[in-house]
Amino acid sequence: RVRESFPGANIVRSATMYGYEDELLNNIGMYKHFYMTVNRAQQKLRPVCVSDVAHAIDIIRDNEDTVGQTFELFNPKEYSRKDIIELAQFLLHEKIWQVNVPTNLLRLAAKVADMMPFHYTSHHEVDLMSVNEVPTINDPAIQTFADLGVEPHTLELAALQYIRHYRPPQHEEENMEPKGYKAFRKLSVPVSNKDIVA
Repeated sequence: RVRESFPGANIVRSATMYGYEDELLNNIGMYKHFYMTVNRAQQKLRPVCVSDVAHAIDIIRDNEDTVGQTFELFNPKEYSRKDIIELAQFLLHEKIWQVNVPTNLLRLAAKVADMMPFHYTSHHEVDLMSVNEVPTINDPAIQTFADLGVEPHTLELAALQYIRHYRPPQHEEENMEPKGYKAFRKLSVPVSNKDIVA
């Protein structure tokens, strides 16, 4: 529909974004003592840093060759929501109390919350908690970060700066130590302490 009205429009579809005051990492930190999930947090996500998406849009805006193209901005690596919870738990030095709630029950509660004067959540957001983020494959018409020359941040190395303030006081100033954590073993490149965003 957009293309019918604006043939030269750029369509940018990003995965779930994280950054300062996001609703992914910050929600886990904020509700670490009672973080509600559905479907045992098996949802597949490809979260991207908001600064990477902003950088990509900046390039698209300034490059006339991108007119009328579609971009999907995904992390090249796939995580389950449970993986991200475990990563946050590791970075915060504190257990995240994940509470699995039946989808219909949480959806009903969200409908009630949606009628309140301030936004807390909505049943649409609960529905999205069960939708996997799946990038389009083998479609030459779809452009990605790689086509723009942008290398997205690695979640494991970038997440701490956005949720450090949720650490217990005794751990607030500690750096991140990747040894032994399974998320770091999944990285395709070696990780050293000098690479860590602390």
